[in-house]
Amino acid sequence: MLHRTIDGVRSDYEGIRFNTAIAKMIEFNNALTKLDAVPRSVVEPLVQMVSPVAPHIAEELWTRLGHDGSLAYAPFPEANPELLVEDAVTCVVQIKGKVRDRLDVPVDISEDDLKAQALALPKIAELLGDSQIRMVIVRAPKLVNIVPA
Repeated sequence: MLHRTIDGVRSDYEGIRFNTAIAKMIEFNNALTKLDAVPRSVVEPLVQMVSPVAPHIAEELWTRLGHDGSLAYAPFPEANPELLVEDAVTCVVQIKGKVRDRLDVPVDISEDDLKAQALALPKIAELLGDSQIRMVIVRAPKLVNIVPA
């Protein structure tokens, strides 16, 4: 999550989208607060990312982390491209365009496998009942839309 946040915040800063950069950092901070102990290797990049929008607070935190020099001269953190690759995504299963269920699937799942998994979901089977299926629209790996007859 750290490297996805670094990558997202960097691209938001470059595109002058400060609100979305702040939102990404807040989301990351919320995930960190759920941990029992937050590693220093995660806190320092977060302080560096906060620096452009809250420089005084970031400088204070940087000093409290034990750094002698100013944060202004520290380089912006770099995201590891190998850690940005996601291995699973959440697929939305719809009936008549309304979201009825979700399932986590591998990124490289085939359309046929995704269709089979979506139709096998108990909630979907219950909602469809005995009705015939006219069409199943699959946009792997993120969407399955079932159109009953």
